[in-house]
Amino acid sequence: MQQFVNTTDHEHSRELLATPAALADWFAGESLEVGPVGPAALRRAHAVRGALHELIVTGTAGDVLEVTADRAKLTVDLETGNLRSRAPGLDGALGTLLAAVYDSVRDGSWERLKACRNCGWTFWDESRNRSAAWCSMQLCGNRLKVRRHRAKVTPRSSR
Repeated sequence: MQQFVNTTDHEHSRELLATPAALADWFAGESLEVGPVGPAALRRAHAVRGALHELIVTGTAGDVLEVTADRAKLTVDLETGNLRSRAPGLDGALGTLLAAVYDSVRDGSWERLKACRNCGWTFWDESRNRSAAWCSMQLCGNRLKVRRHRAKVTPRSSR
């Protein structure tokens, strides 16, 4: 799911899933067969990706994920207690992602998935107290600290 959300580069406006073929290839690389994908399916996948990013950032996602769950025909596997998708194609693949979200919310690991304050990249917070704010201290953390420092030492008249 993290890799799916990171298929767009917020900082440089690059789209890794720019075509239906790229979307199908990405899911195939994740061992999820989606079959033929058209422009409408690509737009749905982009909307789901955006809603998942919003869920990570704000904790709310709106109706997109609800509609996606309905289309995926998510059901509870009574043996494992996990959700699984009964829909074929892209709807099933997106349902598999939502089932992973459900499982991670249920086991408490969802709180560790965050979006970088600087670049928007989704990252796994490995800090003990779950307080990480940047995808990388060396890159984004350093950039923000340098900006903050420059703003402090630059005289107001030269701004």
